[in-house]
Amino acid sequence: MAESDEGPYARLVFSKNRSYAEAYALQKAMLDATPDCIKVLSVGGQLLMMNKAGCLALNVPEDSEFGLPWLPLLAQDVHPQAMEALQQAGQGRTARFFGKSLSPAGVRYWDNLLTPITDAGGAVSSILCVSRDVTAKTRLETELQEAIEREKLLSREMQHRIKNVFSVVSGLIYIAEKEAAEVSAAHTATHILRQKLGALARASDAAFMGGDSQDGQPSEVDLQAVVGSVLQPYGDRCALAGNPVSIGGNTLTTLALFLHELATNSIKYGALSADEGNVRVRWAASGEALTITWMETGGPPISGSPGRQGFGSDMVDRIVRSAGGSIQRTWRTEGLVADLMLPASTVG
Repeated sequence: MAESDEGPYARLVFSKNRSYAEAYALQKAMLDATPDCIKVLSVGGQLLMMNKAGCLALNVPEDSEFGLPWLPLLAQDVHPQAMEALQQAGQGRTARFFGKSLSPAGVRYWDNLLTPITDAGGAVSSILCVSRDVTAKTRLETELQEAIEREKLLSREMQHRIKNVFSVVSGLIYIAEKEAAEVSAAHTATHILRQKLGALARASDAAFMGGDSQDGQPSEVDLQAVVGSVLQPYGDRCALAGNPVSIGGNTLTTLALFLHELATNSIKYGALSADEGNVRVRWAASGEALTITWMETGGPPISGSPGRQGFGSDMVDRIVRSAGGSIQRTWRTEGLVADLMLPASTVG
């Protein structure tokens, strides 16, 4: 190299007073000082060299002679993006992809930049891959997105509940008028309605009660008392059957929301919307699970499963799944049957 062609880097590393071994050691120390993973790849994807940070990230011994394939060192699900980036760099274009690796501290996320290195003739001789750890940034973005989704869910839930209030109250007015019109009725429709609205308020309190026992929620509650509280506004049109069962206090919200959503839909579209419609709720606890069945009869005939499930039902399904349970709905002509199955751990 002519002295006139030497830049500051060349003069530092390839000093006339520095041996080849010393120059190599200095270059290696410079590369090892950065937290970025720096690799040199062949056009075919062989790992030619890698700095200390890269060896640690990919679990490759620092004294390795390299030459091993680069792609198998990466997580399986990023292979397609990595291969595409490698091919682009091999064709002389800078490429980028986001990847991840597993470490004792957990998953780490990387921003990988592949830059072609060309020879004097302009042909790609090798590829420089610089991977920057973006774990903190990725996790922050994920947490922010999850927070935004939670806010959207809460907003949709509020809109859904407000809309349902009008349908439920309208249905309760209809039921109160029917009960007051009976010959043996001892109260006016207004009085009956006031009682039902009070019961509905108590059911809503149960449905949205927090799961922290320190806030006054009991560690165990009687299943029949919970079911009866939620369905009290609908009077004797809802029949209950089952052996005495206690459930954990942290299951109360899941169960109350399940019943509250079914009752709301029933009064809008199902058995509770019809004069002769009725609901039967039965439960049974075994060594493996608690099963609660909601069965409607006497409502408008059902031609089949609805084309899509509403937001409220989706929300309840998610809550039930988070509790380790499941919901099975059967759309019979004579009415809906919904089976709620919860793990045995929910039984007190």
